[in-house]
Amino acid sequence: MKCVTRLAIFSVVLIACTSCQAKEAIRQPSDASVVLPPDDAGGDASETPGFSRGDLLAAFGACALDRAQDFLTRSGTLETALAALVASPGDGNRDSARAALRAAFASWQESEVLQLGPAAPVSVAGGQDLRDQIYSWPLVSRCAVEETLVSQGYAQPGFAGAVVNRRGLAALEVLLFHDGADTACGPTSVIVSSGSWAALDDSERAARRRAYALAAAADVRARATTLVAAWSPGQGDFLRTLASAGPGNPTYPTTQSALNAVSDALFYVEAISKDLKLAPAIGLRDCDVAPCPALLESQYAALNKAHLAANLRGFRRIVEGCGAGYGGLGLDDLLVAVGGGTVAASLRTRALAAEAALAAIVQPDLAAALAADPQSVRAVYDAFKALSDVMKTDLVSVLDLELPASVEGDND
Repeated sequence: MKCVTRLAIFSVVLIACTSCQAKEAIRQPSDASVVLPPDDAGGDASETPGFSRGDLLAAFGACALDRAQDFLTRSGTLETALAALVASPGDGNRDSARAALRAAFASWQESEVLQLGPAAPVSVAGGQDLRDQIYSWPLVSRCAVEETLVSQGYAQPGFAGAVVNRRGLAALEVLLFHDGADTACGPTSVIVSSGSWAALDDSERAARRRAYALAAAADVRARATTLVAAWSPGQGDFLRTLASAGPGNPTYPTTQSALNAVSDALFYVEAISKDLKLAPAIGLRDCDVAPCPALLESQYAALNKAHLAANLRGFRRIVEGCGAGYGGLGLDDLLVAVGGGTVAASLRTRALAAEAALAAIVQPDLAAALAADPQSVRAVYDAFKALSDVMKTDLVSVLDLELPASVEGDND
């Protein structure tokens, strides 16, 4: 059982796992004073024993900042590895760069489920669209990367303003894991029609890939720095914006609106993990003849299993707690406090079931599994669906949340 007490972190309150008695009181409320109201509207319900909604929102913000800082560290390691590869090409340095990219992806795919505030689209409250600047999938194009390689646009001053499918982690995956002499561009592309792609010999093409990858990694590291600053106290301090939801807060005028933002981010596992990363590949949508491995997310590094597992880790950090072993305050504590203990248990159980379904796939990645044992991939989809079914019904009902527009009317 997790257990919590208050701990000051990043100038706000993050709940740590130190007082079993306090956590037990939250998990088994014995009187109405323990139950948080549906919306305290300004709520710092500090008189509530155990924790308030402000505490919970502070914990979510601290988690988002922690994950952003972790990614910043890993993106710095990636840039360093690529600088070494550019300085001294060779299999050892290439393998180190690939390992650094895998580690950066593992970190970022957790943050994919934390797209609120600075990482969220500008169309939502507090959104700064920083996510797409780091990882633009499904807006990706190997042809766009190859056109940039030929033009050497990565070496130009305006590279940071290039279309996102020419930068970011997706471009890095192509550059580090695809080294063929073929191009994904069609005959109408200038690099094909002019013969400029064909004119590059293998050595020149490889050298440009390395230089391009280093420029892309530097850009990713700069974006990660911006994301950390946007959350950090003393800088953008979106941490305080989230934790202080309520009257007078222009971004989140009520705590309920802030909780809705967190809930919308969690629905990534429904709208993206399930419906875009899994459904097309197994033939449930956008696939003429199933299976369709060409519709998987990671086409070159074969990280599809790893990406989905990381998505689930990010999900669990918010639902259960962001500390070691998923300790600390999480959305499940709020569910228990308002009488939704069964829903909290279902979310935890079904997230574990999805992790188990992924672990049961014996092939190294989903493309191989689709060829050898497609039912094992369907089992992963079914596990994600079971999890999202609880979210779309019980979770939003118990906490009086709104479904995000991306899943409204989705009855699968």
